[in-house]
Amino acid sequence: MDDVTAIRNPDTTVSICELSPQVFLRRIDELVSLHLRAMGYGPAAFPQRRSLWAANSAIAGFTATVALDHDTPTAADPADLTQRVVGIAYGFPGTPTSWWYREVFRGLRASGRSTSEAAATLADYDEVSEVHVLPGYQGNGIGRRLLDNLLPRLSRPTAMLSTPEVPDEANAAWTLYRDLGFGDVLRNFHFASDSRPFGILARPRTDGRC
Repeated sequence: MDDVTAIRNPDTTVSICELSPQVFLRRIDELVSLHLRAMGYGPAAFPQRRSLWAANSAIAGFTATVALDHDTPTAADPADLTQRVVGIAYGFPGTPTSWWYREVFRGLRASGRSTSEAAATLADYDEVSEVHVLPGYQGNGIGRRLLDNLLPRLSRPTAMLSTPEVPDEANAAWTLYRDLGFGDVLRNFHFASDSRPFGILARPRTDGRC
């Protein structure tokens, strides 16, 4: 049975569970729809995102965590499709062939780092690719619990992620990442596919725990 940490509310239970690649694929339509809602993307993005998420789940070392809303008497079970997904986080080992690696490498070089410095920064990391909580469930600590479950299960010495820039880092995502020890790698970076500036953050894994 997957590891479970429950958050009990008066009328419901939200539990944080490990999610296997197999069950991830079974629930992929629900997961991608949650992602689109959390990010404010329109339905036109669904096919591309679904294809990308399916490809990510096949990467060796893919690791995922899900938040489930289920009736209090019911044990949390990610394979039970009647239990609603309200949060998702996943990551996988970064490689020089990935789009994210190539984009961040480009940004590091443009910021003045040498080729060897940029390569060293990206030498051995896990990419925390997605962290999302369904609107309506945000503000209840679910994002933190997702990462508390996910980060210790990643295998590389460093976890890296990207998040949209906001003035004064004044949103829940930035607050969470700072609280968890993520520091700056690159700021105000523009991915080729997005007009918004992003911060690239990293967190060393020193003892194998959050």
